[in-house]
Order: sequence, then structure tokens, then C-alpha cells
Amino acid sequence: MGGKVTSVEEWLDLTPEEVAVLDMTIRLGEELKARRRQKRLSQERVAMILNTSQGRVSKLEKGQATLDQLARSLLALGGSTKEVARAIAG
Repeated sequence: MGGKVTSVEEWLDLTPEEVAVLDMTIRLGEELKARRRQKRLSQERVAMILNTSQGRVSKLEKGQATLDQLARSLLALGGSTKEVARAIAG
């Protein structure tokens, strides 16, 4: 390497668009986690609702999924399209 890196984005050579998508997925994951906690649901219970595994729910909450998967998961837990849009917008 040898050069000075000033940010993670620069180090990973991410475009502004890629950074924006990563930010949106993280926000949706955080919103999913907040909704789960608000409803007092365990990750196991959410996994049953979403027909997936607890480990997958953990990854969803960390934003390790596509925007589509995260939005559909949030909607399945009773979130509205406005809440999804608000989370995406930050």
C-alpha cells in the first residue's frame, strides 16, 4: 500500500453511491432491531415470523442484507412504508 488512507470509503475504494447504499442498509437494520425490541420480540420469534433463522435475523439487524430484504422484513413486523422511507432517508 504505502499511501495514506483518509477514510474507510477510500481504503475500500467505494463510490459515493456504494457508501449511500451501505448507510441505508445499516439504518434499515437498526430500524428492524428497534421495532423488534419495541414489540418485545426475541430474534427467535422474529425468525419464525420471517420464516428464517435466528442467525439470519441477527444479520438483518446488522444491515447485512439487501435493501429489499430489509424493507420486507420491517414491513412484516408491522412497519409502514413511511417508516421504511424514513429509515432509508436517515
